[in-house]
Amino acid sequence: MKKQLSLISVFFVFLAMGFGDAAGQLVSVVEKAFNISPFMASLVSFSGMIMFGVLSVPMGVQQSKIGKKKMLLVGLVLFLLGAVLPIVAFNFPVILLAVLLMGAGATILQVSGNPLMRDVSPEGKYSSMLSFAQSVKAIGTLSTSLILVLIGTSLMKYGWFSFMPEGATEPVNMGFRILFPIFALVLFVTLLLVLFFVPNKAESETATPTTLKNCLSALGNKYILMMFLGIFFYCGAEASMFNRIPSILIENNPNISASLGNIVLILALFAGRFFGGVCLRYMKANVFLVLTIMVSIIGNILLFLPYNTVSTWLSFILIGIGFANIFPLIFSICVDKMPEKTNEISGLMTTAIVGAAIVPLLTGLAANYNPKYAFVVTLACLLYLTVLALLNKNPHSNPQK
Repeated sequence: MKKQLSLISVFFVFLAMGFGDAAGQLVSVVEKAFNISPFMASLVSFSGMIMFGVLSVPMGVQQSKIGKKKMLLVGLVLFLLGAVLPIVAFNFPVILLAVLLMGAGATILQVSGNPLMRDVSPEGKYSSMLSFAQSVKAIGTLSTSLILVLIGTSLMKYGWFSFMPEGATEPVNMGFRILFPIFALVLFVTLLLVLFFVPNKAESETATPTTLKNCLSALGNKYILMMFLGIFFYCGAEASMFNRIPSILIENNPNISASLGNIVLILALFAGRFFGGVCLRYMKANVFLVLTIMVSIIGNILLFLPYNTVSTWLSFILIGIGFANIFPLIFSICVDKMPEKTNEISGLMTTAIVGAAIVPLLTGLAANYNPKYAFVVTLACLLYLTVLALLNKNPHSNPQK
């Protein structure tokens, strides 16, 4: 029973991780709510995402000294503080600070939560359980979109969370404020679950603390470097898809809400992670990685075709299903091959999420010349992942070289 409660607690941690994706979804609503420039609004997303590049490695080092549970608690406290701030005071600087703290918390949860799932998973089921956990994370991400679309809009109809700025002709929708008390409630429950049910020290915790030097020198290992780049390019490709898919709908079907494309993508991610968790109970992780990347490539190629209701929406679904398990597969395969470097790998792989901030710059630049050129960049990322997956499929590969 205690093992099951530990597992449930970690699943709640992944649900909270999904809330960390709210920063990107807040950009457009914050721009309109506070009447600021697109660049200023983009600082909301940047302030959350930059934490992955800044904190991941240092937190991986610190985690080796204090343990995963204490590090989780630190992350949850920071995340909770970020969620509470906009409840106390509400203006643009407060939102920036709140998202910064939430990004810091989400970073720490990624550093600690992914390897901790190995400690609470049944023997030999780490890849499967991590995929299930990522599907729970997708629920957190999806809930943000649904709260913004459904609850926030409904509250405004009753005059809640809206105000009339001076000189304005219509009230401004502040419905996204409802996100923060909901986040705070779930985070508080998660904090209690981790505090009482997650073991203080797992058997897999290293006896010798990881140092910053050891963590950075791990990139000298060719295998770890390749897996690091795999996460970097995957996160960049996924973020690029979330950025570009709405533009496809805006350009070709103005009668459909642009956000619907991202909602379909998130639903496909959720379904893919759930069924991936089932498949990985019967299939080797390295084989499944090859298959899931092939599905992603097919979805990407369909985007080069002229807009068509069937092929375009099919591409969104295939991309979501294909992308669904790439992160947990790369992470779990790497940790399973080199468990003695769990903290180093966790810090480095979480740092690699910063690819979600860098690769979209390239896809955006390519889209300036032709919207479809953006998908050449994402296809290049997937081709690298194909090479990585095929190398991992080789049973004679030696990760120590």
